[in-house]
Amino acid sequence: MHNKRRLILLGLLAWVTLVWPVDRATAQVRSILRPRVPDTSTIRTVGQVDPTEPIEIEINNVLTGPLGIGFAGGANVEVAPSESAKLVFTTVPVNLFVYPLGQEASVRSQIDIEGNTITAGIVPLTSVAPGDISLNIDGAGLVYVY
Repeated sequence: MHNKRRLILLGLLAWVTLVWPVDRATAQVRSILRPRVPDTSTIRTVGQVDPTEPIEIEINNVLTGPLGIGFAGGANVEVAPSESAKLVFTTVPVNLFVYPLGQEASVRSQIDIEGNTITAGIVPLTSVAPGDISLNIDGAGLVYVY
């Protein structure tokens, strides 16, 4: 009786090590949790890029004053009026903050995405509506502005 249990146990172990991992490997599912953004939010999803490839972001300053761009690592870039800055990111997430320097103004970004290139034109808002000063790319490559 003791040998029969041992054979059954060895058979189960052999099955688990030989059959089960193959089954599990073919059934891998990558789930992506995305936050639910309320309809009243100023956060907008504007497109998607491939997060496994380098992402180029071009910021065009349409303002009459200089523009600041801040991003992770404490780096800051200044963009003169009517000028552009090109930034390349090789990893996600990406979090950029865009703000007018030396002036108080609400700004809005006009976003265009082509492949893995994002072009953002930063324009002044003439209304009292809140602007957007942040461009974020999440781990799945979704591009948000707020």
